Amino acid sequence: MRRIEFEGSFNFRDLGGWQTDDGRVVRWGRLFRADSVHMLTSADADHARDELRLRTLIDLRSDVEVEVMGAGLLAEAGMPRHHVPLTSRRGAALDSAQAAGAAAADRSPDTLVEQYLTTLEVSSDLIVEAAGALAQSDALPAVFFCSAGKDRTGVLSATILGALGVRDSDIVEDYVLTKDRIVPIIERFGAIEGSPDMYRDLPPMHFAPLPETMERVLAGVREAYGSFAEYLIAKGLPKPSLDVLASTLLEPAR
Repeated sequence: MRRIEFEGSFNFRDLGGWQTDDGRVVRWGRLFRADSVHMLTSADADHARDELRLRTLIDLRSDVEVEVMGAGLLAEAGMPRHHVPLTSRRGAALDSAQAAGAAAADRSPDTLVEQYLTTLEVSSDLIVEAAGALAQSDALPAVFFCSAGKDRTGVLSATILGALGVRDSDIVEDYVLTKDRIVPIIERFGAIEGSPDMYRDLPPMHFAPLPETMERVLAGVREAYGSFAEYLIAKGLPKPSLDVLASTLLEPAR
């Protein structure tokens, strides 16, 4: 099953099963995407370690989010955690533009496409760092996550799947699957003291992902770089690391 049920994470999914253009398939049980892994309960953490065999955490949250919410039980117990805050830089507070964007209620494709493509440029070093961490020996199984498992996680998921040659239609489907869990995600945000009013004033489905957003992001990357593989190489990922990702994450073509 693609979706894995946890008490503390509502949007934890296996990236296995997506198909590449040349007939290969992403291996099951090797790479996961999620929301709020830092909120896993003790029972959740046991399940993640003992049954999923997780070895590596890729934490995409901002410095401020980590400071407020903590690293979570898995990291506290010693699981390797790579902090790659896609919308903030290490050792610095969120700048005003980023803070304003984080609280914006505009979830239109126009706004999000610009946001995602900007993240791919401004945080390219961090995206390369995340991809490189996944290519290390003994890194897998691994999970990458932010708070909702939608925007930052969606960008990294598209990048990794795209670099593996996964079909555009599968990348888009992977992106929009968050829609099925957007209600509990937004309700949890709304219950956090001091969170933006939009999480209480707007219906949860207002924040659901739309296919058009990711379709346009894929087109934008293709226009600028040719492919996500070429994007990662252009931004500094060594070609051997890309080869390792393909060999460890893809089943051979039948």
